Amino acid sequence: MLPDRRESILALAVPIPDIRIDPESVILTAHAVQRYRERVEGVQRRIAVRRLRHLLDTAQWEHRPRPWTEIVLHPEVVYGYSPDRPDVCLLVRGNALVTVLSQRFFAQAIPHPRARRCG
Repeated sequence: MLPDRRESILALAVPIPDIRIDPESVILTAHAVQRYRERVEGVQRRIAVRRLRHLLDTAQWEHRPRPWTEIVLHPEVVYGYSPDRPDVCLLVRGNALVTVLSQRFFAQAIPHPRARRCG
């Protein structure tokens, strides 16, 4: 097995016990702000930025997404959930908020072809 691949697998299997995210240092990407507006609330950009900052400030960070987020695990990503909006998932890689997911988005999403039944 290649060393890089082995490290990635181990990073997923044995998560680091403590996650420290400084909300002030997290950069909000344009992509994350747009996804918040599309998947959570269709508000103005400045309001979306303010609400994302609040979610970052109050989020509890986890190494694995909650079951309703049907996504592939990535070793460098941490998942944040605010008690104020437990239906919203913040994905942070390094010091950047890369995207935003919501339960509503997954409920409305078209299932992957693999999940469809044949016949």
